[in-house]
Amino acid sequence: MHIPFALLLIGAKLASSIPSVAASDIAPSYVGYLISTFSDVEPTVKFYLSNGNDPGSYKFLNRRKAALISTVGTRAVRDVFLAVNGDRTMWYMIATDLDVKAPGFSWDKATRKGSRSIVVFSSPNLVDWSAPSLVTVEDSTAGMVWAPSAVWDEKTSQFHVFWASKHYQASDKDHTGKANQDRIRYASTADFKTFTAPTDYIAYPGTPVIDQEFQYLGTPGHFARFFKNETQSQVYQEMSTTGLFGQWKSLGPVTPQKSLEGPACFADIKNPGVYHLLLDDYKQYIPFTTMDISSGKWQKSNFPLFPSGLKHGSVTPVTQAEYEAVERRFPA
Repeated sequence: MHIPFALLLIGAKLASSIPSVAASDIAPSYVGYLISTFSDVEPTVKFYLSNGNDPGSYKFLNRRKAALISTVGTRAVRDVFLAVNGDRTMWYMIATDLDVKAPGFSWDKATRKGSRSIVVFSSPNLVDWSAPSLVTVEDSTAGMVWAPSAVWDEKTSQFHVFWASKHYQASDKDHTGKANQDRIRYASTADFKTFTAPTDYIAYPGTPVIDQEFQYLGTPGHFARFFKNETQSQVYQEMSTTGLFGQWKSLGPVTPQKSLEGPACFADIKNPGVYHLLLDDYKQYIPFTTMDISSGKWQKSNFPLFPSGLKHGSVTPVTQAEYEAVERRFPA
């Protein structure tokens, strides 16, 4: 199906609101970048603010401590994503509800009996945050919900929320059998409390995929999307000129390097046409850059000051007022 959009992506998964950005995300009104991330050592939300408008240099905010902490579900967060509505008056931090250090943890168990919910924090101004809530978005047949991200739809005044999951037969209530392959699912919401019924978004036969993120390219209907091909253990790029729910063309893997996941893409606010892509090598983010996103060709960035230890998150371009407010509330 095709749905026309007047969209703003929230700032990367470095999302429009994050890894995805709207046309306005490359406008002069943006003065810097906010990275929302976590670490394996401490699965909480951490903020990094760019030094001015430098996409490769950041300071660890809140005196190098967590900015947001989950007290719901597994009491741990991964794969965090910062989403914002069209007029930037409502912000949502969403994340995977998963604690890999919990007693008895295994990845097999996490995909069979993992959380079917996402962790949600909300804020009207990016600095005053609500207590966390746990919101179920998947059916009982799902084994887990991983790596949520969101896209604001200006036309319908709601978010489209995407995540990865795999499903078991309805008769297999304990999820002990064989599941279908990992796929990308989505649902829509206006408030991150009530969601439409979840449905498939990407379900390629024979190709399990997780960790999907979008990048708006400044022209209505024009997007790049990135996801991890679990079979190849590589991040792939696709392009569309017909919207999120239109036709997509594959450009293949963004780099021949394997063991990469958690893509977070963002537009350079100083240099139109330049895009950055963060890829998680299971230890930390590696930054890549392209001068032509439609080519699908990315090179490792020359960012000697890029911080170490950052994991699957998102990047959000911020205005001067937002930059100052975050820096004041969460000083470095």
